Amino acid sequence: MQARGNLEVARTSLDAAEATYKHDKRSLELGALPPLDIYRSESQVAGRRVQVIQSEYALKRTEDAFRQIVGADLDPYFRALDLDLTEPAEPVVELQNMDASTALQQALGKRQELEAARQSLANDDTSIRLAHNNLLPDLRLSGNYSGNGLGGNQYDLSVTPPQLISTGGFGDSLNQLFGFGYPAYGFSLTLNLPIKNRTAQAALGNALVSRRRDLYTERQFREQITFDVSNAVHELEQSKISMAASKEAVDLARKSMAAEQRKYELGQGQIFLVLEAQTELAAAEQSRLQAGISYQLAVAALDYATGSSLEPYGVQIAELMR
Repeated sequence: MQARGNLEVARTSLDAAEATYKHDKRSLELGALPPLDIYRSESQVAGRRVQVIQSEYALKRTEDAFRQIVGADLDPYFRALDLDLTEPAEPVVELQNMDASTALQQALGKRQELEAARQSLANDDTSIRLAHNNLLPDLRLSGNYSGNGLGGNQYDLSVTPPQLISTGGFGDSLNQLFGFGYPAYGFSLTLNLPIKNRTAQAALGNALVSRRRDLYTERQFREQITFDVSNAVHELEQSKISMAASKEAVDLARKSMAAEQRKYELGQGQIFLVLEAQTELAAAEQSRLQAGISYQLAVAALDYATGSSLEPYGVQIAELMR
């Protein structure tokens, strides 16, 4: 964006210099201009033509760098396509306003690194409670119950040959099982005393140290977020003031150039004042371009600082279930 804007400013400045040169050349042909005064106009045209050439190749380098970033430099078809910027350097919408307190409150609720720090502290609290529980006496009461069922034929093996006593099958076994004919019960009571439980003590120490470390990390995140928001708000305000001042500077430079051009056409001015006014106008337009880009960067920095970088593009990230 800046490279293309610089090229437009350089071309406009070259057009103004060429118009002045044509006027001086016509005046020289008519004998209204001394022969040596034409060299100043020619010098300005040559110098500004060099600026145009440099701006053109600077734009080419910037476009190549952009194609490399987006991965469009490997395919010859996409590499040959021209880049068409749809967003101007100077914003066409109303300038954004944001006070520091509102921005900080928004950032503390949306910045993901702060939410990650809160989750780490919650995990530390769980680890601390678990480590404390492992240092307490452990009394466990357990019980069990089972049912039995017999099935099949029964023989008396004390006689020879064995004699059949009773007959049965799988159905008889199920009837005895679900009829609680042969139940079995059991109970147990276990008491564990954590005497010199070094493992549990070490786990508690590690959990406390981890929580202290995460507390410092969370505090550092808060301080960094506060710093980022404050800087972003200040940059936004500075860029807005700079844009207003640059617009005024361009208007004054354009009026000054028109006045010098008119005085020169009436024979009351000098050529170097006209060329100097053109140079000042080009510098003012470049400053205005830079102010517009600085404002766009300030808005992007504020969106990042407040955790709202994706909102202008309608992108939302669903929160995972905990």
